[in-house]
Amino acid sequence: MRAKFTTRWSPILFVLPALAFYLVFVFGSLVNTFRLSLYEWDGANPVMNFVGFGNYATLFQDPLMWQSLYHNIIWILVTVFVPTSFALILAVLLSTDGLKCVPLFRVTFFMPSIVSMVVVSIVWGWIFNPQYGILNQLLDFLNLSALKRPWLGHPDTVLGALLTAGSWTHYGFCMVIFMASLQGIDKTYFEVAMIDGANAIQKLVYVTVPLLQNTITLLVLNSMIGSFKVFDIIWASTRGGPYHSSEVVSTYLYNKAFYMNETGSGAAIAMTLAVIIAICSAVYFKIAERE
Repeated sequence: MRAKFTTRWSPILFVLPALAFYLVFVFGSLVNTFRLSLYEWDGANPVMNFVGFGNYATLFQDPLMWQSLYHNIIWILVTVFVPTSFALILAVLLSTDGLKCVPLFRVTFFMPSIVSMVVVSIVWGWIFNPQYGILNQLLDFLNLSALKRPWLGHPDTVLGALLTAGSWTHYGFCMVIFMASLQGIDKTYFEVAMIDGANAIQKLVYVTVPLLQNTITLLVLNSMIGSFKVFDIIWASTRGGPYHSSEVVSTYLYNKAFYMNETGSGAAIAMTLAVIIAICSAVYFKIAERE
């Protein structure tokens, strides 16, 4: 009887600490955020005015919210596909037999992933500086002065500049995951493809990519969720400016809750963002499983 009890309940006992942590700090915070989203509150006043779903109704009529969400979608499209594709190519090249100095290349390419995003913002801010930045100096050197821009100070270029910096920080992580997955692929597949006359590009498209489908699914989902939550690099660089041209949902949430003192509206934005991430993740998983 005791052995049966131990067999039945021991897995639950192992899971219980993590489950308790999740319920208190994740699920509890989510419930409290939803509760705050139903009130009109400045974050300090002891009086909280209950408005129901009024914050959500106002939010869906806010053009800045839709603009921020549009910027998030652009961020997703770029930072999901560009770093992932580049990382896959690097991983395949660094996994080639006979290549020298592979550990050095691995460390060099992975370094941007471990640097603080605030440091990344500062470094790329120097690169994009309109007066002494290396990018504009390089354009001068190449006699392309007409292309010089205040990259982080103009509405037409700020989002592209931030996307460049954001993609630069993410490809190293994707590369390491791809390299780990490539080590688990039986080389017989590549030998058979070589016998059939496949070149390097055909082996990449018809052998490597299909065998890495689960890894690609993981990386795309991770990048998608991270792109929805992107905050630090944008806040440290532009704070959503100029004129909200680099505003994303997370920075708009922060502005609403802590600068405009509209805590209820900020909580509504947070809940909306959580629902969007959950829906996109579920849809992507469904599509990936079907394929």
